[in-house]
Amino acid sequence: MTEIKTTEELMLFLINLFSERYPQSAILKGGMALRLLDCPRFTNDLDYIFIPYRSKKDVVNILRHSLDGIDDLVYQYSLNSKCLRVKIAYNEITTQIEINVAEDCPSTAITTEALAAKTGQLSRVIRVMDFKEAMAHKLAAWNERHLVRDLYDLHFFYAYLNILPAIDTLMKRLEKVNSTPRNKNPKSMSLDLLLHRLRSTLQKLSKDHIEELSDYLPSENLPGLDLRIRANLLKMCDDIETQYDR
Repeated sequence: MTEIKTTEELMLFLINLFSERYPQSAILKGGMALRLLDCPRFTNDLDYIFIPYRSKKDVVNILRHSLDGIDDLVYQYSLNSKCLRVKIAYNEITTQIEINVAEDCPSTAITTEALAAKTGQLSRVIRVMDFKEAMAHKLAAWNERHLVRDLYDLHFFYAYLNILPAIDTLMKRLEKVNSTPRNKNPKSMSLDLLLHRLRSTLQKLSKDHIEELSDYLPSENLPGLDLRIRANLLKMCDDIETQYDR
């Protein structure tokens, strides 16, 4: 096993392992997919969609086959309604993988070169969730949990990739919104209501809110970030309305 000194190096090792063994089935999503595009936001875990599967239970043996026998690596897994969760430790270094399944998932190919060059590991071509699809899921996730890091990711999608969320996917997510007594979300909502919520949040966004990102971004990235996020995402809202009205 390649010498591993950091969590990010461990995550890259696992990404390469899955891509080698399951090149068409293991689809990376979430923060690490953005890291591979030089996004500066750190992440401590990996999110995957495995296709084409109907049950997370079907992936357990695949997971065990991939991880068993790797020297100095230990893991434990659990299944719940949300995901197959795997906690991994290599010496003193830990990470976590969350795995879901689908019969299909739009994806695109990218290289791990952005991180591999920093770690001494070989770069590989891997599959990641299509970024418009990922953006739609990210906007729906923000709507349900209102985390500033979700706003940051949307800002990165829009400002650096010049894309908008897949409208069909977003509308499907809005048909069944995660609603709990704590978040008090309606069980479904319109696109107009979502954009109204987002605009209201952006108008109130301040540097105090950006402090939530201090564990995820280098300190030099934080000054003025509230202004950049507000400007970009307000324009994104306008563009989404224009796209939807066509």
